[in-house]
Amino acid sequence: MIPETVETTVTIQSQHCARTWHASLPNGRSVMAFRSEEDAPILLDPGTQVPARLTVADFSRAELLV
Repeated sequence: MIPETVETTVTIQSQHCARTWHASLPNGRSVMAFRSEEDAPILLDPGTQVPARLTVADFSRAELLV
C-alpha cells in the first residue's frame, strides 16, 4: 500500500510570508513550505534544515513539522 504522506527534511531558501517559505527538498526540487494557521509564527533563516511532511498527491507543498 502506498503511504499518504512522506516525511523528509527541507532546506529553507527564503521567507515568502508569515507562515510560508521557499524551500528545497534533498534532491534539489523547490517547494513551498508552510505552517498551519494554528501554529505560532516563527523565524527560519535561509539554510536552516527543517523536518517536513509531503503528501504523495502533491510534492510541491511541504508542511513544516516545527
